[in-house]
Amino acid sequence: MDSVKLIFIVLPGLFLALGLILVGMSLAPSFRRRAQTRGWAEASATVTGNLHGRDGHGSNGRNRFAPSFEFHDAAGKRWLGQSDIYGPDQEIIGNAIPVRYNPANPAESTRPGFLVAKGRLSTGLMMVIFGALGITMFASLLW
Repeated sequence: MDSVKLIFIVLPGLFLALGLILVGMSLAPSFRRRAQTRGWAEASATVTGNLHGRDGHGSNGRNRFAPSFEFHDAAGKRWLGQSDIYGPDQEIIGNAIPVRYNPANPAESTRPGFLVAKGRLSTGLMMVIFGALGITMFASLLW
């Protein structure tokens, strides 16, 4: 009988653990990106165009857009850049957007952003909630 009780605790515990892993995997790119761009300078850029395409699994087959932009570094030199973050809408040409650039090599520039795999995050959060509720429910019923 104790092994049956253990199964009702272990299975929700596996859901909880797998959910936490999925949440961590969905947030990891954002933390990596933040570490890579630490120490980069911020500037205001002007949108010069939009790259049309799909950004992999996150696009779900829909069209996505990444702005091309121009900005000036701290020395006043003009640089061109292309965002590596795609969004569902086109940026309006001529609008100002924030960018971050590497002061040692201003050719390396990007838009600041928090990247998250929304599908993976939501699945992970649901698994965490169901796992925690399952452990709580079965633990209170079995002991």
